[in-house]
Amino acid sequence: MTTRQDALAGLVADARCVLFGFDGPICRAVDPAWPTPYADPLIRTWTAVGAHLGVVTDNSAEAARRYLEGRGLSACFGPRVYGRLDRAMAGTGATPGHTLMIGATVAELVAAREAGVAFVGYARDPDRERVLREAGAEQVIDSLKPIIDILRGLT
Repeated sequence: MTTRQDALAGLVADARCVLFGFDGPICRAVDPAWPTPYADPLIRTWTAVGAHLGVVTDNSAEAARRYLEGRGLSACFGPRVYGRLDRAMAGTGATPGHTLMIGATVAELVAAREAGVAFVGYARDPDRERVLREAGAEQVIDSLKPIIDILRGLT
């Protein structure tokens, strides 16, 4: 395992609460929304190991709820769909040291940093990765599969 993989494994292992940005880590929020590869099994796996999950979206919370329901994922999140990270933290009872935010935007990175929450950037392409890294993201992935692999190794 490389140092970056070790760091990612540490973030995943420490996470008791996981907050997902909606557009990117869960789906591509276009009409119709298109699922991010590995998002559904990742969400179900994290739920199975007992993590509290939430969604943070600057899109319509109702649209996010409908999407989750349509994918059969609403039970994994319950009512925990929020427009802001601070509300998600309060609503999930999350503590910064045991919370992980998986996001695709600089705004999500900045919000996580301000809240003292660990952040993993999700970048569909090299340009998005560059933008996240230039903004200070230390962990950026282009697939959710490595996180699933880490979770499966922890159980």
